[in-house]
Amino acid sequence: MSKTTYLKLQEPLLLESEGKSQDFHVLPAGTALYIDRSFPEGFTRYIAYINIKGDFAAEKIVSDKTNLVDPIWAHPVQRDDLPFLMENTPVTKSDLVRILKARKMTREELAQIVREWKE
Repeated sequence: MSKTTYLKLQEPLLLESEGKSQDFHVLPAGTALYIDRSFPEGFTRYIAYINIKGDFAAEKIVSDKTNLVDPIWAHPVQRDDLPFLMENTPVTKSDLVRILKARKMTREELAQIVREWKE
């Protein structure tokens, strides 16, 4: 029996969108990521498997050696992302707690974010 090693996200990650630069999408905590390849430029590409129910719109691409993988980018939530994220993205309370703990934010920083939060 062979064993597979993967990473299980302990915090949500922000996914870049093709649209507006501040249009957040979230990869939830608990998502399994499988290492695909590390690059000398300092980033690593991962594979995440998803199950999809129902039909969806997609373009079928036939890949050859000139048509390489075009991955999306993801990054941890940063302090400057939080106000917009909380205002415009459905984030659960547990996800928010994970983000704050992962960023090791102080109570003073959290209080500042809450003061700046537009209602």
